[in-house]
Amino acid sequence: MKRNLVTHRISVNAATNTADLNSITNEFYNYLELIGCLRIITSLSDKYMLAKDILDYHVIKRVQAPFESFKQGLKTLGVLEKIQSYPEAFYSLFCHKPENLSAKVLSDLFTVHTLSDVQALGFWNSYLQAVEDGKSATTVEDILSFTTGCNSIPPAGFKPTPSLECLHMDFPVGNKCNNCLALPITNTYKEFQENMDFAIRNTLRLEKEESSHYIEH
Repeated sequence: MKRNLVTHRISVNAATNTADLNSITNEFYNYLELIGCLRIITSLSDKYMLAKDILDYHVIKRVQAPFESFKQGLKTLGVLEKIQSYPEAFYSLFCHKPENLSAKVLSDLFTVHTLSDVQALGFWNSYLQAVEDGKSATTVEDILSFTTGCNSIPPAGFKPTPSLECLHMDFPVGNKCNNCLALPITNTYKEFQENMDFAIRNTLRLEKEESSHYIEH
């Protein structure tokens, strides 16, 4: 279902004229009818409302019935009433508080491929400490986001587990599909840190700009 949401929103937003938009609507007619998002297309600007309708369905309407069922269950023995009366007391039971990231937490989080370069791994550990000490242009959250797309460790953890490998390249590569961080193999630690900082900082900046552009349109 998540794949349908992403696919259809991208298809709708990619339409460049009314004919394209109508063609997309016809192609996904059964799907749009099923989720109650069919609408008459009169202009290209209608694509924004259509994309919003699809998003509203998946984020709000689709989960509304299970949420109401959950609330009814909490009313048993007056639990829901107590939660509403003392929300702060129940906060830790129902809300996940992300673990504070540190060099050690990040180091323990990543598994290392057996054939990784020993020197590069040493540079990696030194880099993590430099980041934690504020001696880098990046943060531990930046490193995690660069590798996995997440700023914090999810309650259920990562699947697959984040891993490290070392490749003969100048800059690191973060593969968010399999949570793998490829470290560059350099001659000096200074070069390693500069390349890590440059790649992570600029990649995250570009991703943020692309995300903002997508939301605006």
